[in-house]
Amino acid sequence: MAPTTEIQNRDIVDDFDHFAGLDQYTGGLDGVDQATNYLFVHILLGSFVALCLLTLGYRWAKMASAHIRHLTTAGAPSHRQTFFTLNRNPWWPAIKKHLAYAPLFNKRHNQELKLSAAVNVGTLPSRYHTLLLVLYVVTNFAYCLVLPWDLEESAAVIAAFRGRTGVLAALNLIPTVLFALRNNPLIPLLRVSYDTFNLLHRWAARLVIVEGLLHTVAWAVNEHKVDGFAGLSEELRIQPSYAWGLVSTICMVIISVQAWSPVRHAFYETFLNIHRLMAFFAILGAYLHIDLHHLPQLPWMQLVAVIWGLEWIARTARILYYNVSPRQVTRVTVEALPGEASRVTFDMVRPWNFRPGCHVHAYLPRLALWSSHPFSIAWVEKGAEADASAALAKVDNEKLPTTNDEVIVVKPDNSHSRISLVVRVCTGFTKTLHEKAKAAPDGRFTTWGAIEGPYGGHDSLKSYGTVLLFAAGVGITHQVGFVKDLVQSYQDGTAATRKVVLVWSVPTTDCLEWVRPWMDEILRMPARREVLKVLLYVTKPRSHGEITSGTGMVRMHPGRVKPAVVLDQEFAGRVGAMAVTVCGPGVFADSVRDAVRQRVDYGALDFIEEAFTY
Repeated sequence: MAPTTEIQNRDIVDDFDHFAGLDQYTGGLDGVDQATNYLFVHILLGSFVALCLLTLGYRWAKMASAHIRHLTTAGAPSHRQTFFTLNRNPWWPAIKKHLAYAPLFNKRHNQELKLSAAVNVGTLPSRYHTLLLVLYVVTNFAYCLVLPWDLEESAAVIAAFRGRTGVLAALNLIPTVLFALRNNPLIPLLRVSYDTFNLLHRWAARLVIVEGLLHTVAWAVNEHKVDGFAGLSEELRIQPSYAWGLVSTICMVIISVQAWSPVRHAFYETFLNIHRLMAFFAILGAYLHIDLHHLPQLPWMQLVAVIWGLEWIARTARILYYNVSPRQVTRVTVEALPGEASRVTFDMVRPWNFRPGCHVHAYLPRLALWSSHPFSIAWVEKGAEADASAALAKVDNEKLPTTNDEVIVVKPDNSHSRISLVVRVCTGFTKTLHEKAKAAPDGRFTTWGAIEGPYGGHDSLKSYGTVLLFAAGVGITHQVGFVKDLVQSYQDGTAATRKVVLVWSVPTTDCLEWVRPWMDEILRMPARREVLKVLLYVTKPRSHGEITSGTGMVRMHPGRVKPAVVLDQEFAGRVGAMAVTVCGPGVFADSVRDAVRQRVDYGALDFIEEAFTY
């Protein structure tokens, strides 16, 4: 054999051996650095546990402080609360001002970022949330880059990268699903809002999508080196594990596109249905990919399936229990209100426990078959109390409070509950709801439906001597329950609260009709003159003549409310510790937040916000 031919044959054999060697880096655990993978898994899990423990400690400390304050001041004279009016250390107000209550930059937090009137790109996270998210994302990317870079064979490095991204994607899928659930057990345990967990869910999902996509690309690169595109296609055809992995990746990419904020907010109902479907197939694909390859991450996927499945079972059982009985289902009455809103009343078939500040998800299958929508609860009545309220509403047509003589006395009856919501007209479901009620002969119609909840409402305000409640527009529904609860608790001597100030901003006086029957009932309570003050701001009055006050404790003003001015007035005459809560559009809530931040140095002042930014 000629020397040249012999050299060529040797090169062919070497190339064959090289590509045959590359085959060890193309699938399964081949070339994967499991020891380092599990090291980073343990670090990430430890970080989650540490964060939960720190949050739990913070919540317990706040709860203990509030409980002690409540016990020592409930029913006591105002001067007994002087101790609680001031900050007792210099560092806690600074933390609240610069971290806990701080927006990312100057003032904007929940005010939506809009490219145009129709394109909403979402909101900015707070400074504290941004810090958590940056640490979470940066550490995940750092874990992905700790690879055996000193190896000469690039395929070995890519295989290690494939293993790392796959392990982290599978691990991050657990918090992604957990944080998306309405019945996430961490919400009541840590007393962190669903709105915050939904923010964390979105960022955890982004990491899963990026890591899953990189995992797929890394596998494809090494597979292509061995057999080219033909071999790559053949592997996808004959190996169900790879095919299901690709299905999962494709579904995740679809999720990343349709979950983009402008698309999500513009077509929320459509987004939600597609999102759930794609999430199901993404998780199913990942599960089968791991199962068919006999990978050690299978218990993680089983945990994800169990968490999601149990939550759906629990939700379904709760919906059926409160809304369906052998003889009836929940009856829903929808009434068109002035000011582009609807009052939606659910007559439940069983008693239902209400907490001030909580919200529900409403189902009206005849109007939106597959969708549920979150709304704050405006009012709750139990048993015969609900029937008496309906009878009183028929004869009470005046805007001023009724007299005590007109109160209908009823016997206790807790066999069922009546829950009322106020729904502002936007687009889609809310618009359809209002138009149908408006078109009805008497401005209302009856259908069947269900509610799911209650959710939220973890913040008790009874330990504060002064409570200032800001609301704008339909945000009043979040505050009315607090007002009634605080006035009643003051009357019973079970709260520290001595001053309750409700500040409500509305565009026109028509909007006052949204909660008139319930505010009328509050204004009939015997102790309300001693504790309650209501400030109404009408931003677009038709004339100055309509801006009148029926009582000295209910004052109406034309123009926009200035939260800083109101806060200064009430802060100067506060009793004990002070809480400021807000529910309303983002720009309004941000102005209240800013006013509180500028004053936390001067006294014991807490801020609580109710938001639905998802």
